[in-house]
Amino acid sequence: MVEVKPSETVTVNSTIVVPAGQTFDGKGKRYVANPVTVGDGSQAEGQKAVFQLENGATLKNVILGAPAADGVHTYGDATIENVVWEDIGEDALTIKKSGRVVLKGGSAQHGSDKMFQINAASQFEIYNFTARNAGKMIRQLGGSTFTTTVHIEGSVITDMNEAIFRTDSTTSKVTMIDSRYSNVGKKWYNVKNVTESNNYEF
Repeated sequence: MVEVKPSETVTVNSTIVVPAGQTFDGKGKRYVANPVTVGDGSQAEGQKAVFQLENGATLKNVILGAPAADGVHTYGDATIENVVWEDIGEDALTIKKSGRVVLKGGSAQHGSDKMFQINAASQFEIYNFTARNAGKMIRQLGGSTFTTTVHIEGSVITDMNEAIFRTDSTTSKVTMIDSRYSNVGKKWYNVKNVTESNNYEF
């Protein structure tokens, strides 16, 4: 993984909300949560997001350092481009409301549980991303039966204790193409609809 050197570090004392249709460009700065007012990045529930993306918002060129609290929350369509999670914290990203969420480039690492949490029926697309060292890469809300469609392309996934994607929904589906992976547990945990092409295990 390429080490990214931030231009400066910003302490976030309350969630940064990116309004609908707007873009937040971090210009390579590192953002860390105030552990008292936002969250300490542990597995404690109820922590706040560092960034909240409203419908149609874009977040780009941001480094999330430790503590990252509950990372990024999306409410509807969102684009996340060239974002690096140095330490996942509770979750790197949570889809809170239905939409199409597109993740382009960037990386995430060091999570004791899930990296990406999906709490609403949605389309989650991941391109050219590096994911390493977590319990699982993607988790649909436990016990939920809504349909989630996951697309992974051109990515590198390593060291997942449990799986790349875990769901309890029989209708959710995943497609993974042109990607490399190693040490990913069960790979697909209870996923009934899987499409794969041109992937390489190393």
